[in-house]
Amino acid sequence: MAVISKGITLSYKVGEEFKALTNLQEIPDLGGETEAIEITTLADAAHMYCDGLINYGDSLAFKFLYEKE
Repeated sequence: MAVISKGITLSYKVGEEFKALTNLQEIPDLGGETEAIEITTLADAAHMYCDGLINYGDSLAFKFLYEKE
């Protein structure tokens, strides 16, 4: 799936204000996979599952253009 990322900014909060990070080149896929929770009982003929929480992975990697300044 293609995502149009033009205009996306990344910032962090300092006190009450947000400081934008510059030269952002690439963002990670922000979708996640839903974990399956097993709910099988001894009365079931097959394994039974329900949807759990979305797992976004361990980390998100952002790519920036390096500036020496």
